[in-house]
Amino acid sequence: MTQLISYKRNPNIGVIGRANDQLAVLPTECPKSFEEAVIETLDVNVIKTNIAGTSLIGTMMAMNNNGIILPSQVYGEEVSKLKKHDISIGIIKDKYTALGNLVLLNDKGAIVAEGFTKRAIKTMEDVLGCEVVKGTIAGYRIVGSAGVATNKGGLIHPLANDEELEWIEGILKVEVDVGTINRGSGFVRAGLIANSKDVMIGNLTTGPEITRIEEALGLL
Repeated sequence: MTQLISYKRNPNIGVIGRANDQLAVLPTECPKSFEEAVIETLDVNVIKTNIAGTSLIGTMMAMNNNGIILPSQVYGEEVSKLKKHDISIGIIKDKYTALGNLVLLNDKGAIVAEGFTKRAIKTMEDVLGCEVVKGTIAGYRIVGSAGVATNKGGLIHPLANDEELEWIEGILKVEVDVGTINRGSGFVRAGLIANSKDVMIGNLTTGPEITRIEEALGLL
């Protein structure tokens, strides 16, 4: 069941957590109550670790059911924690650190910011097990902030036009729609943690926004 929640009174829960259909990654210092809410709502196991020493998990990494990609600044002990679970790990050697803001993906495809090298794209395709395409959304290069997708659907920044939505659907192989979160924010991924089973939403989100999010993610 969809849950409205905050993280230490911050409604931008997607900045601190990331999930696929089996696992959620949360900060080392994550409160037990938030961890339990994630387990109950998304029906996942939880890994608690920081990434590159920061608690901004959702900003620093991207993942689908096949793999996790991490910036080169990640610490060895952090990688070791993730490797204990049955999922591929890839380290992206490019200059970028905030991979979560730069990659929109599900198991079928990924859209990434322009500027990644061919080597980085190849690593992503190998680890994530899907096609990786460069592009922008609504004029923004931070495509991972401007949208969120699961294997059931996707929610995209409200300034994306019909042509862009069709393009996104062709890559991710799911239907997508536009919407906002936390009372009007178009950078929707910052305000939610989702998988194909359910979604956790920042607690400033309005009723109409919640309905749009659930519809876009194929949860109704």
